[in-house]
Amino acid sequence: MSALRSLLPCLSAAIVLTACEGTVLLEADAPVVEPHLAAAQSVVTSYVGSTYPAYSDLKGASAEGTAGSLHLSVDTEGTIPRHPDAFIGSVAVFGYGWVDGDTGDGVVAVIHPLIGRDSNQNPDGWHTHPVTLGAGSAFDFCIISIGTSQGGIANTGGNLRLNMAGRQAGLAAEDMDVAASFIVAVDAGCGGLGLGVKVLDALSL
Repeated sequence: MSALRSLLPCLSAAIVLTACEGTVLLEADAPVVEPHLAAAQSVVTSYVGSTYPAYSDLKGASAEGTAGSLHLSVDTEGTIPRHPDAFIGSVAVFGYGWVDGDTGDGVVAVIHPLIGRDSNQNPDGWHTHPVTLGAGSAFDFCIISIGTSQGGIANTGGNLRLNMAGRQAGLAAEDMDVAASFIVAVDAGCGGLGLGVKVLDALSL
């Protein structure tokens, strides 16, 4: 977790500056968020501050681009569940993200059976979203926006790989400088959505 301790203050500071420079702190894609917003806000995240599964600990991560495509990956200390386990079933959202620390823009691979469907790609399993993060309140970051996207996800053992067209992500691989595992939890200080991001582990790209 030493990587998280060293990276998170820098990432937070960059995003705070971006969020404070005239940016609206909540511009969520309503069609994506509204169907399960109430469900997300009703989740009691009992794992916040608790011990997390080994697959939340990152031992490697990458972000590469070729011919208009993104190739993203994480390697973890434990086997990443293909289907929800007890931990994933207890939190609003669990996932892995690759983020531009200067803007807060990024791509996430997430799974969230507890709060329902928001994707046509693989609604009951792992799927992708482009996101933008802003300054946090009770947790590390607030969710500013969530978009829709299509991406290919391969999950084998402790490795998860994501391939996506650059136009779907809205940013290039070279823009991404941090990868992280995270959960989403209720954070009333985050404005309209009231959803915050708690980073579990992070690595520099």
